[in-house]
Amino acid sequence: MKTTCIQLGLVVGVALVFGGIYNLATSSADNHLALSVPDGSYKNALNCPKPSEPGEKSPPADPAVAGTPEKVIPAPGTPDPVKPPVAEPAGNPPSNPPEENPPEPAAVEEKTPRILIAEAFDEWEAGTLFIDARRTKNYVAGHIPGAISISPWEKGRLEKVAHLAGEEPHEAPVVIYCTRSKDCEDSEMIASDLEKFEFSNVMVFQGGFPVWQEQEKPIAEGEEPGQRPGQ
Repeated sequence: MKTTCIQLGLVVGVALVFGGIYNLATSSADNHLALSVPDGSYKNALNCPKPSEPGEKSPPADPAVAGTPEKVIPAPGTPDPVKPPVAEPAGNPPSNPPEENPPEPAAVEEKTPRILIAEAFDEWEAGTLFIDARRTKNYVAGHIPGAISISPWEKGRLEKVAHLAGEEPHEAPVVIYCTRSKDCEDSEMIASDLEKFEFSNVMVFQGGFPVWQEQEKPIAEGEEPGQRPGQ
């Protein structure tokens, strides 16, 4: 009986010793955690979420805590990294294809063939028809003998050309003259009328009546054409 009581007292004593050691260890751990962790952080540390199990989705992050990344502005000329450039579909022509066949320049209107004084004099001696395209008053004052007067600035111009077309062969040569003007506009206008009546061998005497006078060639006066020498 005495031995049993002693054994029971030893068990109780050992239990008390181990209980004291446990209490001391727990108290030291709490004090250490309270000294090393700032106020409020210990509570957050104790409330840390458990690691997710395999196959379990993680909760979405709080945008207020995580924050949003700063927007990067690309440099001028750099393609947008978010929106890639759109490529042209295969097989479609480019938006602005190069012009393969540019329009040709407008054709320059050819003038009536020109002749100078030497050739004009040869045609006159050969009996070629001459037309004086100056005004009537200039024609009366002096003209090449045998030339007929048809001014583009006076009435009856087309009637005279039509009458001439009924008398002269259309393939025969015709020489038209006016003044010393560079473009011989009056002569060109009469030449155009003759071509409308199918005259095919029309020439313009470049220099006209002033050059004829300077070369001291024969001159006739009055309203009539006059006679050429030898006629």
